[in-house]
Amino acid sequence: MIAKVINSNLEDYGKEFKVRRLNYEQAVVNYPGNKGIKVFSKGDIEFITEGEVDEFLIKYDDFLKIKLNRGISVALYKVILETVEEQFNNKFECLNLLRDKYIVNKRGIWEKEILCVINNNIPIKIVASGQNFKKSGFNISINEIDKEEFFEICSFEIKKINKEIKEKEEILARYGLAIEKIKNPKNPVKMLL
Repeated sequence: MIAKVINSNLEDYGKEFKVRRLNYEQAVVNYPGNKGIKVFSKGDIEFITEGEVDEFLIKYDDFLKIKLNRGISVALYKVILETVEEQFNNKFECLNLLRDKYIVNKRGIWEKEILCVINNNIPIKIVASGQNFKKSGFNISINEIDKEEFFEICSFEIKKINKEIKEKEEILARYGLAIEKIKNPKNPVKMLL
């Protein structure tokens, strides 16, 4: 896939670069120079497809919210799409990713557990597994979650995230206090000479 810079405010306006990595918000491209790579916001570039996989990623870019760890093929996105459309007899429109867990064992078998909402009204849990670096043979299970159970899961996750935020705010306050005390010491300790 090629990325063409379309933001006229950028120095690379009009230039094209080979895409190295892609996520929902940005693209990492091969860039000439010392660094070798550069990150562009997706709003600053336009994609030029070079194959079927590229076209899929452009059309269904919501799937880029699901992180593909090293060893997981992009083919997983297509399998999830096909399974969702077949199982729910509904055309895929959007995906709201809420949780994305990943584990891999010593034999190279990975497993992803995904909690998301499809088309803004179908809460589902996806459990997918496969062998590292294989493009097929995924085991995939997609189950719709009962609305009451979904609300309980969301409530639990919200409480957990709020607790983590509070803990991080306390840590930030300690850092701020440390900086302030060092910048403006009230009772500096005199060194004995």
